[in-house]
Amino acid sequence: MLVDNRVDPIDLADAFVQRLDRLHSAPKVAQQVLQLTRDPNSNIDDIVKCVEHDPGLAAKILQVVNSSKYGVARQITSIKHGVSYLGKDAIRMLTISFSMVESLTKRSKGRIFCDYWQRALTIASISSYLADHHKCLKKDEAYTAGLLADVGILVFSQVEREQYSLIYESYPHGEALITGERQYFGFDHALLGARLLDHWDIPVEIVTAVENHHDTNQHGCPLGVALRTGTLLAGSLWNIASEEYLEAEDILLSFFDLDEAQIQKLIADCKQDIAESAEFFGVNLEG
Repeated sequence: MLVDNRVDPIDLADAFVQRLDRLHSAPKVAQQVLQLTRDPNSNIDDIVKCVEHDPGLAAKILQVVNSSKYGVARQITSIKHGVSYLGKDAIRMLTISFSMVESLTKRSKGRIFCDYWQRALTIASISSYLADHHKCLKKDEAYTAGLLADVGILVFSQVEREQYSLIYESYPHGEALITGERQYFGFDHALLGARLLDHWDIPVEIVTAVENHHDTNQHGCPLGVALRTGTLLAGSLWNIASEEYLEAEDILLSFFDLDEAQIQKLIADCKQDIAESAEFFGVNLEG
């Protein structure tokens, strides 16, 4: 469908988010956890009781808190200890990543599913790695933002499955896909994802970075620049002769002050991290 370009793209995207709510209600426990973690008057015990009703989420929280990313001295085996150690912000992000996003990807078939996870894990890994090279970046926040950067694609694939599948197959990911989405829907997956995350009450820094992750001008915002770099490398990590790679390399050299050896180490480390993360999230990137 071709839309009236006089209509506000934000209004159109918000209508899509509302349609998603009607089509696919978010997991009940996840909704409750998000409400509790947003409530300044809630306590850890309330969150723990809620998490314990979702064995899958509980297991993932323990898996995360005991992973090398946190480096705890002694294995954490209780949900209460794990939730207390991670804190409300991290629990909210994990709930979104494991429950909310998983509920969308499970309904996405074939190429969109595989592409989403390959890009999401690449952007998340790159963004997290870059947090070690900029004092204003937080690893958890950068990883979560990367994981959610393309979530708008999942919304498109749920609300307009057949229509969007044709568009997705017709345009390569990047500016061409963005243009195609805007032509047919009046807005793109970056704006749609940002409106969904705003609806989920995600911190504004992540919402803004997601909305702009395909833009070349990030106005020096570290999280935005990290996501932009990850987005470029998601399409070129295994093709360093591409224009996307050259643009990413320029950002890494100028903004993050990495040298050539550090860039090569980033690529090697992130390829390994992507493979490990795919296993962690239980997805097969081969198809």
